[in-house]
Amino acid sequence: MDITFHKAIPENRAALESLLLGLSLPVADLPADLTHFTLAFDGSLLVGSAGVEPVGNVGLLRSVAVAESYRNLGLAGRLFNSSIADARTKGISEIWLITNTADNYFERHGFERVERENAPGEIADTSQFKGLCPSSAVVMRKLL
Repeated sequence: MDITFHKAIPENRAALESLLLGLSLPVADLPADLTHFTLAFDGSLLVGSAGVEPVGNVGLLRSVAVAESYRNLGLAGRLFNSSIADARTKGISEIWLITNTADNYFERHGFERVERENAPGEIADTSQFKGLCPSSAVVMRKLL
């Protein structure tokens, strides 16, 4: 197994959508520009993704996903850390996320739970917040 990490390019969209849909993650609101995403490949096979989409002065952590057969290899952490480092270079000082299943994972990485009504307007206006993720989803934030 020779895992490599690359910034996403437009030609990766179909593979990214396939990975995310296979893991029951939303794709309807993926940004047209995927340059904020880091992807993990095993050869030519896309096996992981993560991105921080700039939303105003904050960032929305998106699509931290690893194919099931590639889990427990540290890929999610490497993808997540790459996305956070990229966000810092762009001047983003707060990262927000919405999750149905991974709140414990993100708490271990410094995120704190936040009541939905305390999310900034830029985050509250996203498709994920408004409807793609259910109102029962956990909203979290990390200060960089």
